[in-house]
Amino acid sequence: MNRYYDQISAYIDSHRDEIIETWKELVNLEGHYDEKENVEKARDYVQRRFEEEGFRCHIREVAPNRAGMLIGILGEDRPGKPVIFSGHIDTVHHTGAFGKPQPFEIIDGKAHGPGVLDMKGGVVMSLYIVKALNAIGWKEHPIKIVYAGEEESDHIGNDVDKYYTEEAQGALCAFNMETGHIQNRLCIGRKTQYTIKAKVHGLGGHAGNEFTKGHNAVHESILKCAELMKLTNLDVGTTVTVSVITSGGNTNSTSIPDLSEFVVDIRVFTNEIGKEVLAKVDEIMHTTFVDGTTTEYIVDLAKLHPFDVNPQIQRFFDLVNEVAVDNGFPAFGSIRLGGASDAGAISEAGIPVLCSCGPIGEYNHNVREYAVVDSMFSRAKIYAMTITELDRL
Repeated sequence: MNRYYDQISAYIDSHRDEIIETWKELVNLEGHYDEKENVEKARDYVQRRFEEEGFRCHIREVAPNRAGMLIGILGEDRPGKPVIFSGHIDTVHHTGAFGKPQPFEIIDGKAHGPGVLDMKGGVVMSLYIVKALNAIGWKEHPIKIVYAGEEESDHIGNDVDKYYTEEAQGALCAFNMETGHIQNRLCIGRKTQYTIKAKVHGLGGHAGNEFTKGHNAVHESILKCAELMKLTNLDVGTTVTVSVITSGGNTNSTSIPDLSEFVVDIRVFTNEIGKEVLAKVDEIMHTTFVDGTTTEYIVDLAKLHPFDVNPQIQRFFDLVNEVAVDNGFPAFGSIRLGGASDAGAISEAGIPVLCSCGPIGEYNHNVREYAVVDSMFSRAKIYAMTITELDRL
């Protein structure tokens, strides 16, 4: 059993109402990522609360129309490498999306509200982990927070992904406080996303009278998409999904379409696999299946980078799990997820990172979003105790 078990547990248990109230206050500070002022109000609230615990904070601006990153450090002069808590403060929900001026509520042990799970619950959890560690006088490592103001925008138009990697340099480990998996799993790998956007030009005509004269752009799209789908390789986690095919402006069932556009979603676990896939994509795009058609395309690379389990991450996961089991909590499962997060940018700094560390729940990115309240307290205890045993890493 952890030597601080009684003290950490007592602190979290005696502050349950305060934790919930803090959670409520932050969730009720609504802020979609494009509502800069609203996100800044939520971010400023988080900054004040961490500064009350002794953090020295600053804002790293990212773009004129987006809230900047909150960076903070506690115990900069402490020995050892920093422990990072990371994530974001914005949500996918626009203010008012829940139809209530104070949308946070708890029903049957589940907390509801915009960002309650994704991921203001994780932010609040990290605050009370710090509070518990301060309460027991733990000072073995600096603690750093890195919280973005616009993760849900995928960092389009800015370099927040690069800033994450820079801020993570030299750290010991990182807890990315994203949505906790409902089956009590911690995420040890996440994919990145490539979006292929293509436009095919052909020659229109009458489907009956000019079948051999027209050059069907939709046929070309279909054949290209069929080849792209063959790049799916579930053995290494690569998926290729055709998400959109259009016939340009053609709505006539008797016409050969002269224009077609399609969009393909590709997910990969590593940049190395991604390079191989994109080389094959380029080959397919430059192959003509229907004579007389031409294709132009672009690739949008997500700024949420991939990461996959490695010996460092596995050891970090094992340590968290050992602490949980040794102190009477259920073992965590592990999972590799298809969705991306900022944990990938931290991993690029060579730092072992675990993701999905926030309270568990379901339906993030939806008004049905909820978090299991008790998981806020149990996970806070486990992570706080783990931090006191990081010499075992």
